[in-house]
Amino acid sequence: MVLTPLIKRQLRIFALLTVLALFLAMVVYARVPAMLGVGVYEVRAEYRDASGLYPRAQVTYQGVEVGKVTELELGRDGAVAVLRIDAEHEIPSDVVAELHSTSAIGEQYVDLVPPADEASPADEPATLADGDVIGVERTVEMPQIAPVLESVNGLLDSVPAARTRRVLDQVDDGLAGSGPDLRGLIDDADALLTEAQDRLAVTRSLIRTAQPVLATQQSLRNTTLSYARSLAVFTDELAGRDADLRAFLKQGPGGLDAATELVSDLQPTLPLLVTNLTTNGEVLNTYLPQIQEGLVYYPVTVARLQSAINPREQFGDVNLDLRANVNNPPACSQGYLSASQRRDPSVDRVRQVDRLAHCTVPDADPKSVRGARLLPCPQGGGRGPLPSSCGLTFGKGVWPEGTSGSRGGDLRRGLQGVATSQESLVQGWRSLVLGPASVR
Repeated sequence: MVLTPLIKRQLRIFALLTVLALFLAMVVYARVPAMLGVGVYEVRAEYRDASGLYPRAQVTYQGVEVGKVTELELGRDGAVAVLRIDAEHEIPSDVVAELHSTSAIGEQYVDLVPPADEASPADEPATLADGDVIGVERTVEMPQIAPVLESVNGLLDSVPAARTRRVLDQVDDGLAGSGPDLRGLIDDADALLTEAQDRLAVTRSLIRTAQPVLATQQSLRNTTLSYARSLAVFTDELAGRDADLRAFLKQGPGGLDAATELVSDLQPTLPLLVTNLTTNGEVLNTYLPQIQEGLVYYPVTVARLQSAINPREQFGDVNLDLRANVNNPPACSQGYLSASQRRDPSVDRVRQVDRLAHCTVPDADPKSVRGARLLPCPQGGGRGPLPSSCGLTFGKGVWPEGTSGSRGGDLRRGLQGVATSQESLVQGWRSLVLGPASVR
C-alpha cells in the first residue's frame, strides 16, 4: 500500500487532533490535574453525622459550585468530608459548612455559608487554604428524615381508623351541596388576604408596637397562671353543681319575671331612693373622718352626762359645777335676725327660718369661736361654715313630681297634725341623748 504525501499529512493532522481531544478530555472532563492536586486545595469538614453525603457531591459557595467532595472518612467524633476546592475561588476561613439536599430523593451537597457578621471591606479576612479543617462547631448536618417518618407513621397508627372514617363521612355529609358556599368563603378569604397584603406595613407596625404589650403579659405570667388555676377550680365547681345550675336556669325565668315586676312596682320610688342615697353617700364619704370623730366622742359625752345625772336621779337634782362667764366676750348677733324680728318666747309655733344662718364675724374675732364659721374643712387646710366654703360641691336631692321637698307648718305636730305635748318633747330629748348609751 502506497501512502501519498496527502494521505500522510491527513493522518498526521488526525493524530494531532486525537491527542488534543484526549488532552482536553483529561483536563476538562476527567479533571486529571485536579486529581493530581494541581490548581486545587483540600479542606476537611468534620460532621457528627454525614448520612446521605457521598463522594463527588457538589461543594458550593453563595450558590456557585466551587469544588467536589472527594471522599468520606471516619473521624474521632463522627465523619470527615474531604472537600477539593478550585484554587481560583477565595473562600473566607470562617465559613460554616452546611449540608443541604438538592432533590426530593435526598442527594446532598455541601454549602459553604459566610458568617452573618461579615468583616468590613477595609479588612482582609483570611481565606481557606490547603489542609484547613472546618471544625464540628462550624458544620450543620441535614435533619434525618427517617426519625420523622417513623414519628409520622406512629402518629398515623395511633389514629383510630373506624372513628376517622366516621368523621370523614360526617364531614362529607355536612359539606354535601355546599360548594357555592365554600367557593364564596374562599373568595372572601382571598379578598381578605389581598387586603392584608395591601396593609402589610400597618400590620408590621402593629406587630412591632405589640412588643410592650407582650412584655407586660410576660411580666404578669404568674398572675395569669393564678387566674387560670382559679378559673379551673371555678369551672370544676360548676361542673359539680351541674344539676343545681340546670334547675336554676329552668326556674330562673320565673324569678326574673317576678323581679322585673317588683322593680316595675317600685317605680319611681326606687330610682329616687337610689339617687338620693348616692347623693347622701357622697356627703357621708367626704365627712367620714368627722363622723368617725363624732362617734368616738359621743359615748364619752353621754357617759359624762350620765355621771352627772344618774347618781342624783332619785333626789331630782343634778351634780354640776357651773362657772358663769356672761358676755365675755359678748354673744355673736351678726348674721342672725335683728332684735325686732326675733320671736317672743311665748309663741309656740315654729316658723320658717334660715337654716344657713351663722355668726359672720371675721375669723379672728373671739366671738363664737366654736361656731359654724370655724368648722374645719374635711380635706384640711381651711375652715368654713358650708361645703362651698371649702370648695366642695354636692348634688341635690331628687323629689317626686309635684312636691318641692320642703314642708312648713308646726314642727311640733306629727304627720296627722296632732300637737305634741311639752312632756313628750322633754322625754324625747332625754331618750335621744341618754337612751343609746344608758345601761340599766
